[in-house]
This record gives sequence, C-alpha cells and structure tokens, in this order.
Amino acid sequence: MIREIDLSDNHKALELLMLQQHSYRIEAQLIGFKDIPPLFDSPHSLKESGELFFGCYDRERLTGAISIKQAPKELTICRMMVHPEYFRRGIASRLLTFIEGLVFPGTPIKVSTGTNNEPAFRLYRKFGYEPFQVLEISPGITLTVFYKRI
Repeated sequence: MIREIDLSDNHKALELLMLQQHSYRIEAQLIGFKDIPPLFDSPHSLKESGELFFGCYDRERLTGAISIKQAPKELTICRMMVHPEYFRRGIASRLLTFIEGLVFPGTPIKVSTGTNNEPAFRLYRKFGYEPFQVLEISPGITLTVFYKRI
C-alpha cells in the first residue's frame, strides 16, 4: 500500500529518517561518495524540505518512500529510497508508477541519481526516463539528471 507520510507525526518522521539512512548508505557505497545530503537530514530538515513524501508499506512497516516537489512546469522526484531488506521486490517500480499516476498528461518529470548507481540508472531507463545532463558534484563524482514527459 502506498500512502502519504504525515511528517507532523514525529514517529512517522523518524521512521522515514531511518529508512532514508539505510537506503542512502547503500547509494553512498555504490557511487563512492559518503557526503550524500540525505545522510545528513534530521526530522526537522525533512519537515522543512517542502517535499511531499509517500511511503510504501508492507502491513505497517515502511519499506520504501519517494518524495516530490511540484513546480509550475515540471514535477521533480527529489528522493527515492527502499529499505535494503526489500531490494528487488518491485517497490521502487511501484513508487514510480504511483507518482506518474498523479501527474497531468504532458508534464515533465525530472529525477537524478548518482551516475554510478547502476540499479537506479537501470530503473529510470526501464521506465522511459532519458538522461539529460551529467553534473559533477565532487571531483570524480557525477549525478545524472533524467527527464520523462508523461
């Protein structure tokens, strides 16, 4: 089940933060960059991010989450995370499908990931996202920005 995460509930904010820590530590290892911004979040910074968070639940356990920001001309997927115990179970695909179902036809969606994060790179390509830009965020570390028009 996918539903919005109420970050005004401290328990839910902490649950999301723990999921984020588990997930982004794996990405940090994959891309060789330990300073990924989500690893430095707090419940307060999540609440102040301006992002809307949705969680994927197995019974009542948060197994994955995605966050978005809607701008006038595009939607940005800001974060995508899956608990490592739930990798390769289709959770990221379900979250992407859910978000794409919220978007008005013709609206572009932007998402980015570490270029060396091969699982995420494959996922976005599988869903029809096209690499648009590569940004160097630190010496030798790049981020790939993808776009897809719904």
